[in-house]
Amino acid sequence: MARVPVLDLGACTDCDGCITVCPSVFQRNDTMGYIEVAECEEYPEGEIQEAINICPRGCIRWEDGK
Repeated sequence: MARVPVLDLGACTDCDGCITVCPSVFQRNDTMGYIEVAECEEYPEGEIQEAINICPRGCIRWEDGK
């Protein structure tokens, strides 16, 4: 089962670190005003793990996919 990244919007400080590290997955939704996770067939685990490591609030985590 593949893992997928999940972002806790309530904890997110909108620092843009995840977007900088992994723009193919983390994107800003300018209409809604928050960062969102793009749906991908495969996620670049190394880049996402780096985003998890640099997140100042620890609001990105892995979950088992469906």
